[in-house]
Amino acid sequence: MSTSILMNMSVQAMFAAQAQIATAGHNIVNASVKGYSRQEVKLGTVAGHETSAGYIGRGVSVQTIERSHNTFLGGQVIQTQSQAAADSTRFGLLEQLESAYGMGEEGLGQATADLYASFSDLSSAPKDESVREVVLGKVQELTSRFRSTGDQIEQLHESTLSEIEDQVSLVNGLTAKIATLNSKLAGTGAQANQPNDLLDQRDQLIKELSQHIDVSRVETRGADGKPDGTVSLFVAGGQALVLGSETRELGVRISQGSPQVASLEVEASGTKRPLDSASVTGGSLGGLLRFQNEDLPEARSQLGMLAAVLADTINTQHAQGTDLDGRTGGDLLSVGEATVRPSDRNARDAFGQPATSVQITRVAGQGSALRASDYELRTDPSDPSAYQVTRTSDGTVFSGVASGATIDGFRIDISGAAMASGDRFTLQPVSQAAQNARSAITDGRRIAAAGASSAGSGNANALQLQALTTAKTFEGRSFTDAHSRMVADLGVKVQRAESESDASTKVADRVTEQISSETGVNLEEEAARLIQFQQNYQVAAKVLTTTQKIFDTILSIMN
Repeated sequence: MSTSILMNMSVQAMFAAQAQIATAGHNIVNASVKGYSRQEVKLGTVAGHETSAGYIGRGVSVQTIERSHNTFLGGQVIQTQSQAAADSTRFGLLEQLESAYGMGEEGLGQATADLYASFSDLSSAPKDESVREVVLGKVQELTSRFRSTGDQIEQLHESTLSEIEDQVSLVNGLTAKIATLNSKLAGTGAQANQPNDLLDQRDQLIKELSQHIDVSRVETRGADGKPDGTVSLFVAGGQALVLGSETRELGVRISQGSPQVASLEVEASGTKRPLDSASVTGGSLGGLLRFQNEDLPEARSQLGMLAAVLADTINTQHAQGTDLDGRTGGDLLSVGEATVRPSDRNARDAFGQPATSVQITRVAGQGSALRASDYELRTDPSDPSAYQVTRTSDGTVFSGVASGATIDGFRIDISGAAMASGDRFTLQPVSQAAQNARSAITDGRRIAAAGASSAGSGNANALQLQALTTAKTFEGRSFTDAHSRMVADLGVKVQRAESESDASTKVADRVTEQISSETGVNLEEEAARLIQFQQNYQVAAKVLTTTQKIFDTILSIMN
């Protein structure tokens, strides 16, 4: 073997050891960088040189530098972290919702009990104006608590809308960075040597993106069918957010109804395509949308039902009596009106208003028929001349409904142009009742404590008002039972959400730990390898020095 081959072999060995030292150092200094994957130098044996005595090795060569990567576990990390973010976000919001309901002496239950107790005092002294003022004070205290609870729910709703917009802004920032990395990685898919650090950066950005919204990842392939180095990201079952180096902006559409509702849309080539909120289940956005679309409406409806039924029950009985001046009793409590929210996509008239007008009103005296639910109104698929109403809380469908019909204690009136087949209206008979609760009278003399035939004297009606404390007008329950059930149901929902959040977080942590054990940097191992690579370099250098001496000896002999 010539000395040149020996020198070549030594230099190659030194270069290989140098590459290993550099890579180990790169691993060590990046050990705490999020998303960094351990890199390793892959060496290969150089084909031997044939001699009469056989093949003599020519040393080693650096083939490539690979990063530790597990595609399956990487996908599991994205999926589990996305679900954990959704569950954690919803749990936090439900905790805030639960805190909106006062408990004990600060709660609605206590305020209602105090009002009924004041009716009992009134029955004992129906002509005492100071007692009447106490009754008015209890009415005002109760309605104030309804308003306060309703206002806190609406404040939580507003903060949810704001957070949805913030999350969308973060998503767009991340997709722009991913698209930029895609442009740098384009054409590298089939290369033997991969830009490991850029791949790590892109994977980390996709992980961060999944914590805001659940995405599916597809490796893009070129015309030859081989990966081209870029990835495409899709949401909501197929809407693209990233296609190679191009991004499609995620947007927020805020409905013009009351309450306003946020929905997501993707803009592509100037066209905005709505996303089905039900298909966005992961990431913080998934948790926010579920809370907005399921938990908040349910809370509004339950609270509003309590306010509306209580007001109807008390007002109906109050109207049966007479006040101190002999006048028939009017309303004692006033609550928010029933509301209708037309879909933004409904047919419009020349002025931009919904072509079909829908109004609903709660029917006096039918409070016990009210339900804690919103409703959806559309044309009846089996009879275009009639309408179909769906109770959203349990899916009950009322078909063949005509204008002027009464359903669950409220009347529906439809006017204007004929409703288009694609039109939708959300009917809210009780949702806004609590937020606008007020005392309907300000003069204690107007309280109708006497019976209808007593001409202002007596306590017959005050006794009937006091007896309402056990009236089962709240979906077959008394107010106390209905309120307790509402608070208990919310507590159960919070506990369930906490359990789901804890479980999904543990799963995400377990998968993250698993992939970290495979792809992460172990500083002790790297330090040990560094010593080994240093020794390799020193030995290779020794071979080179020995070869140099052999070469010098040969030269001296020849001279």
